[in-house]
Amino acid sequence: MTRTEEICSMASLEPMLSLVGESFDVNQKTTAFLSISDRISLLSQLPSSQVSELPEASKLPASAMSSEEEEKRRISRELHDGLGQILTSINLHIQNCLSGCESQDKVELPKEIKDSLAIISDMTKQAMGEVRSICGALRPAILDDLGVLAAISWQCRQISLGCSRLNVETRFDLDESMIPETYKTVIYRIVQEGLNNAVKYSQTKSVVISLYQEGDSIQLVIRDYGIGFDLEQVRSEQGMGMGLMSMRERAESIGGSCEVNAATGRGVEIRVGFPVEKVALSG
Repeated sequence: MTRTEEICSMASLEPMLSLVGESFDVNQKTTAFLSISDRISLLSQLPSSQVSELPEASKLPASAMSSEEEEKRRISRELHDGLGQILTSINLHIQNCLSGCESQDKVELPKEIKDSLAIISDMTKQAMGEVRSICGALRPAILDDLGVLAAISWQCRQISLGCSRLNVETRFDLDESMIPETYKTVIYRIVQEGLNNAVKYSQTKSVVISLYQEGDSIQLVIRDYGIGFDLEQVRSEQGMGMGLMSMRERAESIGGSCEVNAATGRGVEIRVGFPVEKVALSG
């Protein structure tokens, strides 16, 4: 039984959807914790018509999204500052051992030991790289240090490096200062999910990420030119997939909207709008 099936068997769906980030008692013996990923997985099981009919109380609160992002930030920093620094220190000690072995006044170690130390050093460097990748996936430091535009550009470069057939282009027609702070993480996560979907499913050679202000809204458009899909057929047979559901949930958590346009052989366009006037009025 999958985790989603297990959660579904524990309690009815609707009351659970507002429990993101909380533990809840299913019965006297079992306690479950519902994450945002669990919520998206549960919702993806439903037809789109049923999802749209859920009451407001079942919608994802922005506070839950913010809490999960803060936890990701904390874990990322602890991994970097804790495990990352330990691995760096281990590698430095290994290098000191290898350097000492080459000094004339030191006792020469057997070749087997030196070879083993070199292998351990390489493995440590690989582990350091894995820690950096995990930290970047959890919460890239560049998002907090330089902003969402720099973070999106970095993410696009990472995708292009990992998938040589794919060219990812960014078109930014607004400044970082024009994007409300509360929007930045949401925008980054939607772009991240959109790029992942394009890499996995679209078979495209080109993706364009556009971000601009239009009237009283900020518009994010993710456009690929791949094989596309029949949107109506997918909705009727499967409901919205987890990726598309995740993007819509994130957009709606801050009052935005998410629209998907797709057709077989014509690629996919994901258009997300965020109302900036609402933020300005609320101070």
